[in-house]
Amino acid sequence: INEIAKCSLSISVDDQKIIEKLKLPSRYIAIAIGGKWEYRRYKNWNQVAEELFNQNLNLNIVLAGSENAKDDAKVISDKLSKFNVFNCVSKFTFNQTAQIINQAEILLCSDGGLMHAANAFNTIIVPLFAYLNEDMQLTESNFAYTLFNKRDVNNIRVQDILQKYNEASNFADIHPRDE
Repeated sequence: INEIAKCSLSISVDDQKIIEKLKLPSRYIAIAIGGKWEYRRYKNWNQVAEELFNQNLNLNIVLAGSENAKDDAKVISDKLSKFNVFNCVSKFTFNQTAQIINQAEILLCSDGGLMHAANAFNTIIVPLFAYLNEDMQLTESNFAYTLFNKRDVNNIRVQDILQKYNEASNFADIHPRDE
């Protein structure tokens, strides 16, 4: 069962239309920021995003998350204002945000609800885990390039996330999702 089990999520046509009206770029990666628990709330997404832009100036990044990520999103958006950063944090319902994730090529995230939403849509993920590892949270059917620290996701190095992102991006280039 581990080979085929996955999350399921349905997005209404109305929610799909709301996200369509945003006119997000046709190609982007999403970063889910914030989080309820401190040990699962990665505080260096701004550095990750900056390094991603250093690799590719034309990259589009969409920030996603709930109310507890608003301050982090502002820091990232302000710091990287000359790049293609789209701040969607705390602006949409969970299902609408899940639709944004559905359209992303890759989602960078900590273990949480948006990671599971991405899995429902077969979005490639680079998830960060602490305490609970990927074997406890994912199945073999997920397209995941995981990183784990037994105590806190903030012990995961930016360079390690970039390496996993590059692996995921190479996979995405070879195996594009159905349009």
